[in-house]
Amino acid sequence: MTAQQRQGSQRSKHRMLIGLLAALILSIGISQIILAEKAITLSSNPISKQQKQKEQNTDAIVYLAQFSKVHSTYGAQHDIENNTISGNSKLSKSLDLLYSNYINHFPTNVDIIIFYVPEEGVPTNETMEELQLANRPQMKLHPLNSTYWSLPYNLHESDSIHWNRPMYSIGYRHMMRWFAILIWPYLHNLGYTHVMRLDDDSYIHSQIKYNLFEYMRDNHKVYGFRQPVIEDAVGAGWDDMVDKYLDSDKDATTQELVDDFKKDRRISFYNNFFIADISFFIRPPASTFLNAIDESNLIYTQRTGDLVVHSTLVRLLLPPKRIHWFRDFSYQHMTLCTNPKCGHGVVNGCPQNGGLSRGVNTYTDDEWSDITLHLKVKVEHDKKVVKRGDPPDRKCLWVVRYNTFIGAKDVMKCLKRKERCYPYLRQFLNSSEAAETSTFIPS
Repeated sequence: MTAQQRQGSQRSKHRMLIGLLAALILSIGISQIILAEKAITLSSNPISKQQKQKEQNTDAIVYLAQFSKVHSTYGAQHDIENNTISGNSKLSKSLDLLYSNYINHFPTNVDIIIFYVPEEGVPTNETMEELQLANRPQMKLHPLNSTYWSLPYNLHESDSIHWNRPMYSIGYRHMMRWFAILIWPYLHNLGYTHVMRLDDDSYIHSQIKYNLFEYMRDNHKVYGFRQPVIEDAVGAGWDDMVDKYLDSDKDATTQELVDDFKKDRRISFYNNFFIADISFFIRPPASTFLNAIDESNLIYTQRTGDLVVHSTLVRLLLPPKRIHWFRDFSYQHMTLCTNPKCGHGVVNGCPQNGGLSRGVNTYTDDEWSDITLHLKVKVEHDKKVVKRGDPPDRKCLWVVRYNTFIGAKDVMKCLKRKERCYPYLRQFLNSSEAAETSTFIPS
């Protein structure tokens, strides 16, 4: 073959590769290309290169921190002396409890990654000292750039006044998209296989005596949660979008899982704590489902939360034997109402969502009684000191049931045998793990 013929052959192969690439782009959709571009961008990040140069952990515990005194949605918060509480104070408490009750028993098995958005506040030297960064080699700070913290290309900030539930900021909706859609390829690209999430106000109150990640792997679990909940605020168009996806991909799941899901679509998992196998979310059918969700823009326009995305995906695509309900440690995540009108009889400054769940075989009844009393006294005191909009003599409506939970109604409703959650959750009680009858309130 002459040199000219060889050059012609090479040009032909080049044109063929370009054609194949174009066909691939058309077949996998624009959103998947966006995700691929994000992974490529990340691979050139010095943090990623540094991670790959050494043998690293494959398990990560992640936070998303706001290093500012004013939350983008909930505003300023105060302590009992009416001082403004920064996100650092809550995060520091969460980390202290995480280390004392878990990390110190498994010090080399996991990385703790604190994500933050530089435009919303950066950690100062004082902050890093408060978080004991120098004494916690597993802890890493990862800034999120505009690739991961910006509106999708077809949405504009000026449109946000027309979006559902406008009291939730655009930044809050970025957070939902991050935990629902974008975190999976990010962590996968860094070499992680499993992730556990905690919020800065997530508190683990009792010791965990085993490696959570090893438990997931050894028992072939894909997703784990701590608190079940009923979530009715899914946003207009969500159910139609889910049904359309199921109709378009008949092989994505089984009819049995679809039927079980449709018995009550609103049974959900609070995902301020979750632990998951990342590979599930970056491969079909979960990845194609996430792509459809992202293209719908419902996370922004309808405030469809990451809780809803996780719960729908997991319930539709995973059989119960691949899901785990952690019940053997005490966990608190409680959102207090900070609006003049909280709705549903919730007094301003009182629990609106979540609460404190007692782990099975943790605490004596007397200890639990002291803990719940302290929690109630503190919240009531805080409410009076900051002079919320409601009259200070209006007390919080606490839900306390059979020494298992204290907080708001939403979680409690999933802990009663006669309530909506039980038909689904009882599947976990019948699994190979030991079923504790005390998990549920007696009927």
